[in-house]
Amino acid sequence: MVDKCAKYDARMLREPVTFQRKTRTANGRGGFTETWATLADAADRGVLKALSGSERLMADRVDATTRNRLVVRYFSGLREEDRVVIRDRTYNIRFVNNVEFRDRWLEIDLDGGVAT
Repeated sequence: MVDKCAKYDARMLREPVTFQRKTRTANGRGGFTETWATLADAADRGVLKALSGSERLMADRVDATTRNRLVVRYFSGLREEDRVVIRDRTYNIRFVNNVEFRDRWLEIDLDGGVAT
């Protein structure tokens, strides 16, 4: 059997990435404000590969969406509710795969061009 982890190499990780998690902060009037906070222990570099893209016409406007795969070094705690910012573009996390459950690499499927 071929080791899938062997196809990834640290030299591939050229793209700066920021992982964010939605947090609730008290606003001082009994309510909350939702903001996005950077995950401190998350990977900060990765490799991004485009998988697909599409456009559709809806209500007299064109909505473009993309599907991408981001590969980063393993870190724990990432959830599908989090998001990724790459070059000032925000991507929603669709799926997180710990490659072969070896805690070395994460393959993260992303949706871009959709509401966050």
